[in-house]
Amino acid sequence: MELCDDAMRFVSALDGTRLRIGHWPSTGGSDKRAVLCHGRTEFLEKYAETIGELTARGFDVWSMDWRGQGASDRALKNSHKGHIDSFESYLADLTWFFNTILGPSNIETFLLAHSMGGHITLRAILEGRIQPHRCILSAPIIDLPMQGFSRYAITGLCRLMNTIGLGGRQVVGTGDYDPSSVKFDGNPLTSDRQRFEAIHAAIAANPKVTIGGPTFGWLDAAFRSVLVLRNLSQRSPPTCPILLFTAMADTVVSVTAQTAISAALPNCEQVQIADARHEILHETDAIRQQFWDAFDRFTAHG
Repeated sequence: MELCDDAMRFVSALDGTRLRIGHWPSTGGSDKRAVLCHGRTEFLEKYAETIGELTARGFDVWSMDWRGQGASDRALKNSHKGHIDSFESYLADLTWFFNTILGPSNIETFLLAHSMGGHITLRAILEGRIQPHRCILSAPIIDLPMQGFSRYAITGLCRLMNTIGLGGRQVVGTGDYDPSSVKFDGNPLTSDRQRFEAIHAAIAANPKVTIGGPTFGWLDAAFRSVLVLRNLSQRSPPTCPILLFTAMADTVVSVTAQTAISAALPNCEQVQIADARHEILHETDAIRQQFWDAFDRFTAHG
Protein backbone atom coordinates (compact mmCIF):
# COMPACT_ATOMS: atom_id res chain seq x y z
CA MET A 1 0.00 0.00 0.00
CA GLU A 2 1.21 3.50 -0.87
CA LEU A 3 -0.03 6.42 1.19
CA CYS A 4 -1.86 9.02 -0.86
CA ASP A 5 -1.03 12.65 -0.09
CA ASP A 6 -4.77 13.39 0.02
CA ALA A 7 -5.00 11.30 3.20
CA MET A 8 -2.51 13.54 5.03
CA ARG A 9 -2.74 17.16 6.11
CA PHE A 10 -1.20 19.65 8.51
CA VAL A 11 -2.97 20.97 11.59
CA SER A 12 -1.67 23.39 14.21
CA ALA A 13 -1.48 22.03 17.74
CA LEU A 14 -2.36 24.15 20.77
CA ASP A 15 0.99 25.97 20.79
CA GLY A 16 0.97 26.58 17.03
CA THR A 17 3.32 23.72 16.11
CA ARG A 18 2.31 22.22 12.77
CA LEU A 19 1.73 18.49 13.03
CA ARG A 20 1.11 16.19 10.07
CA ILE A 21 -1.88 13.90 10.55
CA GLY A 22 -3.28 11.12 8.40
CA HIS A 23 -6.63 9.38 8.07
CA TRP A 24 -7.28 6.22 6.06
CA PRO A 25 -10.86 4.85 5.98
CA SER A 26 -11.41 1.12 6.16
CA THR A 27 -11.92 -0.76 2.93
CA GLY A 28 -15.52 -1.69 3.67
CA GLY A 29 -17.00 0.77 6.12
CA SER A 30 -16.25 0.64 9.82
CA ASP A 31 -17.58 0.94 13.32
CA LYS A 32 -14.10 0.90 14.88
CA ARG A 33 -10.92 2.92 14.52
CA ALA A 34 -7.23 2.43 15.22
CA VAL A 35 -4.95 5.23 16.34
CA LEU A 36 -1.38 4.45 15.31
CA CYS A 37 1.39 6.08 17.38
CA HIS A 38 4.94 5.79 16.07
CA GLY A 39 8.30 5.52 17.75
CA ARG A 40 11.20 7.97 17.76
CA THR A 41 12.50 8.83 14.24
CA GLU A 42 9.40 7.34 12.58
CA PHE A 43 6.93 8.85 10.12
CA LEU A 44 3.58 8.10 8.49
CA GLU A 45 4.95 6.53 5.30
CA LYS A 46 6.94 3.98 7.27
CA TYR A 47 3.70 2.32 8.35
CA ALA A 48 2.06 2.02 4.92
CA GLU A 49 2.02 -1.78 5.13
CA THR A 50 0.56 -1.78 8.65
CA ILE A 51 -2.06 0.82 7.72
CA GLY A 52 -3.16 -1.35 4.79
CA GLU A 53 -3.46 -4.37 7.07
CA LEU A 54 -5.53 -2.41 9.58
CA THR A 55 -7.93 -0.95 6.99
CA ALA A 56 -8.36 -4.44 5.51
CA ARG A 57 -9.39 -5.59 9.00
CA GLY A 58 -12.17 -3.00 9.06
CA PHE A 59 -10.41 -0.24 11.00
CA ASP A 60 -10.48 3.44 10.16
CA VAL A 61 -6.85 4.42 10.80
CA TRP A 62 -5.66 7.72 12.25
CA SER A 63 -2.07 8.72 12.91
CA MET A 64 0.25 11.70 13.22
CA ASP A 65 3.92 12.55 13.01
CA TRP A 66 5.13 13.52 16.48
CA ARG A 67 6.47 17.02 16.81
CA GLY A 68 10.18 17.09 16.01
CA GLN A 69 10.06 14.28 13.47
CA GLY A 70 8.42 13.09 10.27
CA ALA A 71 7.02 16.05 8.34
CA SER A 72 5.88 17.86 11.49
CA ASP A 73 7.65 21.00 12.69
CA ARG A 74 11.12 20.52 14.17
CA ALA A 75 12.32 22.09 17.39
CA LEU A 76 15.85 22.98 16.30
CA LYS A 77 17.47 24.61 13.29
CA ASN A 78 19.24 21.36 12.44
CA SER A 79 16.25 19.21 11.52
CA HIS A 80 18.32 16.01 11.88
CA LYS A 81 18.43 16.41 15.66
CA GLY A 82 15.82 14.42 17.55
CA HIS A 83 14.88 16.85 20.30
CA ILE A 84 12.11 17.52 22.81
CA ASP A 85 11.96 19.83 25.81
CA SER A 86 9.84 17.45 27.86
CA PHE A 87 7.67 14.41 27.20
CA GLU A 88 4.86 16.60 28.49
CA SER A 89 4.84 18.16 25.00
CA TYR A 90 4.19 14.75 23.44
CA LEU A 91 1.47 14.04 25.99
CA ALA A 92 -0.21 17.37 25.28
CA ASP A 93 -0.16 16.65 21.54
CA LEU A 94 -1.66 13.19 21.99
CA THR A 95 -4.41 14.54 24.26
CA TRP A 96 -5.14 17.31 21.73
CA PHE A 97 -5.22 14.71 18.95
CA PHE A 98 -7.81 12.61 20.79
CA ASN A 99 -9.96 15.56 21.89
CA THR A 100 -9.75 17.82 18.82
CA ILE A 101 -8.91 15.70 15.79
CA LEU A 102 -10.78 12.52 16.72
CA GLY A 103 -13.38 14.19 18.92
CA PRO A 104 -16.16 12.52 20.93
CA SER A 105 -17.47 9.36 19.30
CA ASN A 106 -19.24 6.11 20.07
CA ILE A 107 -16.86 4.32 17.69
CA GLU A 108 -14.61 1.79 19.41
CA THR A 109 -11.10 3.17 19.55
CA PHE A 110 -8.07 0.86 19.55
CA LEU A 111 -4.67 2.36 20.19
CA LEU A 112 -1.65 0.73 18.51
CA ALA A 113 1.64 2.24 19.63
CA HIS A 114 5.30 1.38 19.12
CA SER A 115 8.41 2.13 21.21
CA MET A 116 8.40 5.83 22.21
CA GLY A 117 4.79 6.02 21.10
CA GLY A 118 4.03 3.15 23.46
CA HIS A 119 5.60 5.02 26.35
CA ILE A 120 3.64 8.20 25.64
CA THR A 121 0.32 6.46 25.15
CA LEU A 122 0.71 4.31 28.27
CA ARG A 123 1.49 7.39 30.35
CA ALA A 124 -1.52 9.18 28.86
CA ILE A 125 -3.78 6.23 29.76
CA LEU A 126 -2.41 5.88 33.30
CA GLU A 127 -2.81 9.64 33.85
CA GLY A 128 -6.39 9.55 32.57
CA ARG A 129 -5.73 11.90 29.66
CA ILE A 130 -7.14 9.55 27.02
CA GLN A 131 -9.57 6.62 27.21
CA PRO A 132 -9.20 4.18 24.30
CA HIS A 133 -11.26 1.00 24.49
CA ARG A 134 -8.18 -1.20 24.07
CA CYS A 135 -4.45 -0.61 23.73
CA ILE A 136 -1.82 -2.61 21.86
CA LEU A 137 1.83 -1.83 22.64
CA SER A 138 4.72 -2.93 20.43
CA ALA A 139 8.10 -2.96 22.19
CA PRO A 140 7.27 0.12 24.28
CA ILE A 141 9.93 2.16 26.02
CA ILE A 142 9.26 1.29 29.63
CA ASP A 143 12.94 1.80 30.38
CA LEU A 144 16.24 1.94 28.52
CA PRO A 145 18.58 -1.08 28.64
CA MET A 146 21.31 0.28 30.86
CA GLN A 147 22.08 -0.46 34.48
CA GLY A 148 24.55 0.34 37.23
CA PHE A 149 27.29 2.91 36.87
CA SER A 150 26.76 3.46 33.14
CA ARG A 151 23.14 4.47 33.76
CA TYR A 152 24.13 6.81 36.58
CA ALA A 153 26.83 8.40 34.44
CA ILE A 154 24.59 8.88 31.39
CA THR A 155 21.64 10.30 33.31
CA GLY A 156 23.98 12.65 35.17
CA LEU A 157 25.62 13.81 31.95
CA CYS A 158 22.24 14.47 30.30
CA ARG A 159 21.06 16.53 33.28
CA LEU A 160 24.31 18.48 33.27
CA MET A 161 24.18 19.22 29.54
CA ASN A 162 20.62 20.45 29.89
CA THR A 163 21.43 22.56 32.92
CA ILE A 164 24.31 24.38 31.19
CA GLY A 165 22.28 25.02 28.05
CA LEU A 166 23.75 22.30 25.82
CA GLY A 167 20.70 20.05 25.72
CA GLY A 168 20.39 20.64 21.99
CA ARG A 169 23.61 18.76 21.23
CA GLN A 170 23.32 15.23 19.91
CA VAL A 171 24.31 12.40 22.22
CA VAL A 172 27.91 11.31 21.81
CA GLY A 173 28.21 8.54 19.24
CA THR A 174 25.19 9.70 17.24
CA GLY A 175 24.83 12.26 14.47
CA ASP A 176 22.82 13.33 11.46
CA TYR A 177 21.18 10.71 9.27
CA ASP A 178 23.73 9.51 6.70
CA PRO A 179 22.34 7.20 3.99
CA SER A 180 25.86 6.04 3.09
CA SER A 181 26.28 4.54 6.56
CA VAL A 182 22.99 2.62 6.51
CA LYS A 183 23.72 -1.12 6.69
CA PHE A 184 21.33 -3.99 7.14
CA ASP A 185 23.90 -6.36 8.64
CA GLY A 186 24.01 -5.98 12.41
CA ASN A 187 21.11 -3.54 12.64
CA PRO A 188 19.10 -3.81 15.89
CA LEU A 189 15.67 -3.08 14.38
CA THR A 190 14.66 -5.91 12.04
CA SER A 191 15.92 -9.16 10.55
CA ASP A 192 13.90 -8.58 7.36
CA ARG A 193 16.16 -7.08 4.69
CA GLN A 194 13.36 -6.13 2.31
CA ARG A 195 11.44 -4.15 4.91
CA PHE A 196 14.65 -2.58 6.21
CA GLU A 197 15.52 -1.35 2.73
CA ALA A 198 11.95 -0.16 2.13
CA ILE A 199 12.19 2.13 5.17
CA HIS A 200 15.31 3.83 3.86
CA ALA A 201 13.87 4.02 0.35
CA ALA A 202 10.92 5.92 1.84
CA ILE A 203 13.34 8.33 3.51
CA ALA A 204 15.21 8.83 0.23
CA ALA A 205 11.93 9.54 -1.55
CA ASN A 206 10.95 12.17 1.02
CA PRO A 207 14.08 13.58 2.73
CA LYS A 208 11.90 15.94 4.76
CA VAL A 209 11.17 13.07 7.17
CA THR A 210 14.87 12.43 7.85
CA ILE A 211 16.05 12.47 11.45
CA GLY A 212 19.27 11.44 13.13
CA GLY A 213 20.40 10.85 16.70
CA PRO A 214 18.70 12.16 19.84
CA THR A 215 19.90 15.19 21.73
CA PHE A 216 20.97 15.21 25.35
CA GLY A 217 17.74 17.11 25.98
CA TRP A 218 15.64 14.34 24.46
CA LEU A 219 17.45 11.65 26.44
CA ASP A 220 17.14 13.62 29.68
CA ALA A 221 13.41 14.05 29.03
CA ALA A 222 13.12 10.30 28.36
CA PHE A 223 14.83 9.36 31.63
CA ARG A 224 12.59 11.74 33.56
CA SER A 225 9.45 10.31 31.94
CA VAL A 226 10.59 6.73 32.65
CA LEU A 227 10.57 7.58 36.36
CA VAL A 228 7.07 9.05 36.10
CA LEU A 229 5.80 5.96 34.28
CA ARG A 230 7.37 3.64 36.85
CA ASN A 231 5.71 5.50 39.72
CA LEU A 232 2.34 5.45 37.96
CA SER A 233 2.50 1.72 37.26
CA GLN A 234 3.45 0.83 40.85
CA ARG A 235 0.03 2.08 41.96
CA SER A 236 -1.60 -0.68 39.85
CA PRO A 237 -4.17 1.72 38.42
CA PRO A 238 -7.18 0.44 36.47
CA THR A 239 -6.75 0.68 32.72
CA CYS A 240 -8.42 -0.42 29.53
CA PRO A 241 -7.31 -3.91 28.40
CA ILE A 242 -3.68 -3.75 27.24
CA LEU A 243 -1.79 -6.20 25.03
CA LEU A 244 1.96 -5.69 25.28
CA PHE A 245 4.28 -7.29 22.72
CA THR A 246 7.86 -7.86 23.79
CA ALA A 247 10.55 -8.51 21.18
CA MET A 248 12.84 -10.94 22.96
CA ALA A 249 15.90 -10.08 20.83
CA ASP A 250 15.42 -6.36 21.47
CA THR A 251 18.54 -4.39 22.42
CA VAL A 252 17.02 -0.92 21.93
CA VAL A 253 14.72 -0.89 24.96
CA SER A 254 14.55 -2.88 28.19
CA VAL A 255 12.84 -6.25 27.84
CA THR A 256 12.82 -6.91 31.60
CA ALA A 257 11.09 -3.57 32.27
CA GLN A 258 8.28 -4.58 29.90
CA THR A 259 7.79 -7.83 31.80
CA ALA A 260 7.77 -5.99 35.13
CA ILE A 261 5.14 -3.44 34.07
CA SER A 262 2.99 -6.18 32.53
CA ALA A 263 2.93 -7.88 35.92
CA ALA A 264 2.21 -4.59 37.72
CA LEU A 265 -0.79 -3.57 35.60
CA PRO A 266 -3.85 -5.72 36.44
CA ASN A 267 -5.38 -5.50 32.96
CA CYS A 268 -2.25 -6.12 30.88
CA GLU A 269 -1.30 -9.24 28.93
CA GLN A 270 2.25 -9.73 27.66
CA VAL A 271 3.10 -11.62 24.46
CA GLN A 272 6.78 -12.51 24.12
CA ILE A 273 7.96 -13.05 20.55
CA ALA A 274 11.18 -15.04 20.29
CA ASP A 275 13.87 -13.82 17.88
CA ALA A 276 12.05 -10.54 17.17
CA ARG A 277 14.16 -7.40 17.10
CA HIS A 278 12.85 -4.01 18.17
CA GLU A 279 10.55 -3.18 15.23
CA ILE A 280 8.10 -6.08 15.35
CA LEU A 281 5.84 -4.62 12.65
CA HIS A 282 8.79 -4.41 10.25
CA GLU A 283 10.08 -7.89 11.02
CA THR A 284 9.88 -11.09 8.97
CA ASP A 285 6.55 -12.51 7.85
CA ALA A 286 6.73 -15.29 10.44
CA ILE A 287 7.28 -12.86 13.31
CA ARG A 288 4.65 -10.43 12.04
CA GLN A 289 2.13 -13.26 11.77
CA GLN A 290 2.56 -13.96 15.48
CA PHE A 291 1.78 -10.31 16.13
CA TRP A 292 -1.33 -10.29 13.93
CA ASP A 293 -2.66 -13.58 15.33
CA ALA A 294 -2.56 -12.18 18.87
CA PHE A 295 -3.83 -8.79 17.69
CA ASP A 296 -6.85 -10.37 16.01
CA ARG A 297 -7.73 -12.43 19.08
CA PHE A 298 -7.41 -9.36 21.31
CA THR A 299 -9.42 -6.96 19.16
CA ALA A 300 -12.17 -9.53 18.47
CA HIS A 301 -13.29 -9.16 22.09
CA GLY A 302 -14.43 -5.61 21.33
